[in-house]
Amino acid sequence: MKGINKNTDGFTLMEILIAMTILSMITLIIGLSFNLGIKAWDKGEADIENLQRMRFYSERISQQIKSAYPYQIDVDGKKKIAFKGESESLWFVTASDTGVKWISYSLKGDDLLFAQGTLPDKKVLEKIQEEGEIIDAEISQLKFEYYSTEDKEWKDSWDFNTELPYAVKMRVDKFQPVIVSLPIGTKTDEDK
Repeated sequence: MKGINKNTDGFTLMEILIAMTILSMITLIIGLSFNLGIKAWDKGEADIENLQRMRFYSERISQQIKSAYPYQIDVDGKKKIAFKGESESLWFVTASDTGVKWISYSLKGDDLLFAQGTLPDKKVLEKIQEEGEIIDAEISQLKFEYYSTEDKEWKDSWDFNTELPYAVKMRVDKFQPVIVSLPIGTKTDEDK
C-alpha cells in the first residue's frame, strides 16, 4: 500500500478558521467605527440646532431690551419707570413700530415663557403677574443681571425704580453672557 498522498495546494481547517476570525474582527471594527461616526454626526447636528436656538433667543431678547422705553407708571403713588427684573425673569416696556407695549420673559422649570400686552393699561401691574405662553421647553438656565450706575455693580434684581439700569447681562444655558446697554437719559420727570 502506498502512503497517503499529501496535497499542499489547499488550506487546512485551522487556517480557514483563523482567516474567518480575523475577517469577523475587521468587520466588527468597521461597523463600530461607522456607528460611532453616525452618533458623532447626530450630536454635532443637535449641538448646532441648540446653538442656533439660543442665538435666536439671545438676539430677540437683546433687540427688545435695546429698545426699552422709560415708560412711567404709578407704583404706590409714586412715578416709577416700568422695568422690573429678577434673576430668572424680566418685565419692561419697549417701543415698537406698532406702539408701546410691555414684554415679559421668565423661566419656569425648563420652560421659557413669553408674554406681552399693549399700553396704556390701568391693570398692567396685575397682568404682569400672569404666566405667558411657552416659547421653548428645553432651556435649563436663563439668568439676568442689572448694572447700576449709582452703585457701580451688577445686581441680581431691579425693582421699579426712577431709572432704567445702565445695562442688562443675560446668560442663556451654557453660552457666554450677552451684555445689552440701555438708552441713556432714562430718569423719571421727578428726578430731573
